[in-house]
Formats: sequence, structure tokens, C-alpha cells
Amino acid sequence: MMNRQDPVPDEALIEAVQRGDRNAAATLYDRHVDRVHRICYRIVLDSSQVQDCVQEVWLKVFRKVGQFRCERSFVAWLNTVAANTAIDYYRKLVRRRNHISSSRIRPNTAATQDNPGNRQMDSALIQKRIRYALATISPKQRTAFVLRYYEDIPIAQIARTIGCSEGAVRTHIRRSLLALRAKLAGQIEV
Repeated sequence: MMNRQDPVPDEALIEAVQRGDRNAAATLYDRHVDRVHRICYRIVLDSSQVQDCVQEVWLKVFRKVGQFRCERSFVAWLNTVAANTAIDYYRKLVRRRNHISSSRIRPNTAATQDNPGNRQMDSALIQKRIRYALATISPKQRTAFVLRYYEDIPIAQIARTIGCSEGAVRTHIRRSLLALRAKLAGQIEV
């Protein structure tokens, strides 16, 4: 997808990067770094680790850019690299920590429903609770959920990204929704 600010298509930039053009690599990075950051943030769920994960994604992208073929869109390939790297990174974090500390999950006891001045705080609290609930589901379920609902990626592309059938993706998404509903029941009023 090309917009008016980015007149050079990704495929042309890829070809330039494959020839060793560092400016093309910088342009490609600048164009897509926010996407990679969002995917990593929502899968890794640890803001102190996200930048390292993002760097790992870009190292892989530029190391493997010579293998990229334009049969598939660059964005789809990048999503795959980002999601798989973030899943691996998350698993390493969990192994290092042996488990996600349940002490980080604390229910809010303050009643803020009736105070309109607390809407911004409520929104931040809701986002925090969603991140903690996401941390409790499997990496594949979380990845399917994030790619579908945060990145708005079609089911077929998610299936290719995480290496399973479309039916399995639908199952991962359904299970993630059920798990999130159960975790967030009573905590978030919509």
C-alpha cells in the first residue's frame, strides 16, 4: 500500500536494500517501525523489553532481506517476522522468569465509575488490565488476537503468519476472547 508521503513502493525499496542501499533500508525501517513496535508490544507485554524485541525483528529482517521474494507483500512478510520473533522473545522471557508473576495483577478497589474526572485514568487502567489478561493466554492465542483486533489483519494472513490453518486461527481467537472475557468479567464495565 502506497500513500502520497511514500512515493517509492516497498518492493522497490527491498530491491535497493538487497543491492546494499542503506538509505533504502532506513526508509523501509522508518515506514514500518511503528507497526513492528505495536505487534511486539502487544505480544511481549513488557514495555521494558519491547525495544529489544523490535531491534531483534529488524536484525532478522535485514539479515534475511536477500531471501525475500515479492510473491508476497513485504508487510505480510514483516508481520510474520515480527509476530514470530515476538512469540519467541516472550517465551524466552517466561523461561527466564519461570512464570509470569501473579503479584503484578492487582484488582482495582477504588470506585471510579461515577467520577467523570477519572476517565483518562480509567482508560489507562482498562488498558493495563487488558495487557495483564493477555499475559495469561497462550502466545499463539495472543498473537492471533493481536493481529486480528489490533492490527486488523485478515484471518488467512494470520494463518500464514503463525503457521496454522484458518480454522485454527478462528479457534485461537475464540479461545482468547473467552479467556479474556473470563479474566476481565466484573473488572471492566463497557
